[in-house]
Amino acid sequence: MNQKIKGFVRGLGPVYRGLSRVRQQLLGAYMRMAHGQGVSPKKVVFSSFKGASCSDSPLAIAQALHALRPDADVVFQLKKDAPAPDWIRRAEPGSPAWLREAATARVIVDNFNRPFFQRKFPDQKYVQTWHGDRGFKKVLWDMDPHGGFPDGEDMDLAVAGSDFCESMYRTAFRYSGEVLKEGLPRNDCLLHPLDETQARRACGLPETGKIALYAPTFRDSARGGAFRPDFDLAWAAQALCQATGEDWKIVSRAHDQNTSVAGAVIDKTDFPEMSLLMQASDLLITDYSSCAGDFPLLMRPVILFHTPGRFERDLYFDVEASPFPIAHDPDQLRVLFGQLDRAPENCRAILDFFGTHETGCSAEAVARRIAQWMDEA
Repeated sequence: MNQKIKGFVRGLGPVYRGLSRVRQQLLGAYMRMAHGQGVSPKKVVFSSFKGASCSDSPLAIAQALHALRPDADVVFQLKKDAPAPDWIRRAEPGSPAWLREAATARVIVDNFNRPFFQRKFPDQKYVQTWHGDRGFKKVLWDMDPHGGFPDGEDMDLAVAGSDFCESMYRTAFRYSGEVLKEGLPRNDCLLHPLDETQARRACGLPETGKIALYAPTFRDSARGGAFRPDFDLAWAAQALCQATGEDWKIVSRAHDQNTSVAGAVIDKTDFPEMSLLMQASDLLITDYSSCAGDFPLLMRPVILFHTPGRFERDLYFDVEASPFPIAHDPDQLRVLFGQLDRAPENCRAILDFFGTHETGCSAEAVARRIAQWMDEA
C-alpha cells in the first residue's frame, strides 16, 4: 500500500480504526494458529528497525550466537534487497512467512516496539535491545500515556548500556523484569574499534583527511522525505578546515525515517551500520540523536546543533543543562570547532551523565542467555 493510499485510508477516521482493529485481530489469530504447530527450540528470530536492515544490536547478538552455537536457526525479518550474512534465513517484513517464523521461534530479539497484535506465547522468550540507549526523545508510554503499548508485558530480558536506559525501560515500557546492564551490543565494537583505514574502507569513505559525521534525528513534520539541516554543510567543512588547519569532509547519515540529507556531498543514509560510520569519523555533529551518547565511547568530539523550537517532541532532559557542547547558530558552531581538543574530558562527562555501563562484551552475554533458553526448551 503506497503512502497516498495510506493517507486516504487514515483520513477515513473511525472507519480506518475499525479496519485496523479487524486486521490486527486476523493477524493475531493467524499467529496463534501458526504457533499451534509448536516452537522450534533452536530457532531465534531477529528484527532491526522493523525489518529495514540487518544491523544494530540484533546483528551483533546474532553474530555472537552464531559463533557460540552454529546450530542455532537464525531468522531475520528483512527486506529483500538488504545485505546480510549468508548464514541467516530471512523473511519479508510483515509477511505471513515472517509471522509464522515469529510464532514458532524459541527466542525473539527486537530493537523496536512490535505491532500490537504480535504477542509472545508462554513457551517463548523475548529480548528487547532498544535502539536508543541514551536517547533524548521521549518514547512509548513516556510519549503517549494512552498508547497501550504491550511490549513491556511480554519482555523476558531488557538489554541496556546505562542507568539512563534502565530507567527508560521502567517508564517507557512499564517493564519490571530483568535488565542486563553490560552494554548495548551494537556498542561492543566502539570499545574495540577498527583502525581508521579499515573502518573507512568498510564504509566506502575517503581514507585521507578528517571526517565529520552529521547524523540528525528525524522530525515528525518531515518524516519520509529528505532531512534539511539547520546549517550549511559545505560551510561547516570549510569552517572546520579553517579552525584546525586540516582537510575535513562532511559525511551525512539521516535517520531511517528520512530518505537522505538535503545538500549532502557524501550521503551514507543507506549504509546500514551506524557503528562503522562512527568508527570511521573524527567528529560527530547531531541534534537529538541517541548516537550522541554512543560516540563518546570513542573519546572523540561530539557537538549538538540545537535549535530551540525546531523539534516537536518532549525530551527526557534539558540539553542546555547537560555536558554536551551545544551550538545554536553557525557562529557558535565555529567556536566549538576550535575546541575539539577538549574531547576526552568532555566525553567522560557525557558518559557519566548517563551512568554508562559498557563492557564491550554485551553481545556475547546476551548470546549465552539465548543459548541457555534454547537448551531449556
